[in-house]
Amino acid sequence: MAKMLRSLLFGVLALLAQGKAVYSLWHPLGGIDPMVVFFVWQALAALATALFVSDILPPHYRRARSGAFVHVFVICLFLPVAGLVLFLSLILVALMFPTPPDDVPIEAVEAPQFATYLVSRVTHGTGARLRARLENLRAPAGDRVAALVAMQSLPSRISSGLLHDLLSDPIEEIRLLAYGIVDGTEKEIMQKIFVARAQLERAAGGSERGLACSRLAELYWELIYQHLVQGEVYRYTLEQVESFAQQALAQGQEAAVMCYLLGRCALLRNAAERAEEFFRRAQALRFPADRLAPWLAEVAFLKGDYERIPPLLDTLNKATATPFLQPIVRYWSQ
Repeated sequence: MAKMLRSLLFGVLALLAQGKAVYSLWHPLGGIDPMVVFFVWQALAALATALFVSDILPPHYRRARSGAFVHVFVICLFLPVAGLVLFLSLILVALMFPTPPDDVPIEAVEAPQFATYLVSRVTHGTGARLRARLENLRAPAGDRVAALVAMQSLPSRISSGLLHDLLSDPIEEIRLLAYGIVDGTEKEIMQKIFVARAQLERAAGGSERGLACSRLAELYWELIYQHLVQGEVYRYTLEQVESFAQQALAQGQEAAVMCYLLGRCALLRNAAERAEEFFRRAQALRFPADRLAPWLAEVAFLKGDYERIPPLLDTLNKATATPFLQPIVRYWSQ
């Protein structure tokens, strides 16, 4: 209590002395140089301010109390009024925004040991582990080949990108195996396309034609989705998807799915407005909202409407979102 009263006394004296110093300039005493009077009062104000500041210093600053005293005294002496305002402002800020208490318990913990016998039981993240083994060029060739063989059990949409990268691998065995997998997948889809085209030619009614066109649009889209076509073939395939999807819509078949495919095609052509139109039609036709939300968010991003992105991505379940989407959802949810 006594310390608080002493500090308060020093602060009041500093204010009074500073006020008296300024007053002496405007109301000089007869026969005495006003600058001398001002300097005396300013020295008293600087002394009182230095005593006040050094008296209220936190405990961890008290070792440097003498240095702080000299520092404050010199500043207040050569910066009349401004020096006092400066230190009072610093004190006010410290009172308004105190340092949070550092009472969080900290304990040392031992590093966990790797349990090798549990590795065989881990089923999630298989694709990431296989990718890491394949991309490690320093790994033994046999291990990389085994990883590539195991990758055939994964969905093509996961492995197709990596398989195309492996076509330029320095090991010939891996290049040939990757080419065989890619070529086999492409031939399988093309065979289904030939069958669907034959069904389209034999179709008699509008319903059968609509089903065949819907099937062809999905198969051609699969070639794009799995990165199996490039260059001119890619552009031709994209045109086929759009053409057959439009024909299927004209026949009234798979309206929601076809609108979704047309929206994806419009995005590939950087036509954001047209893509949004198709996605909205698919949404009205009850296409799954969780599958539409990322693409509507991409449309909003391309249009520069960034405020719409967080609400769209908030509809996704962060726990069930794909690994590719999870960092995007976290970023826009902050």
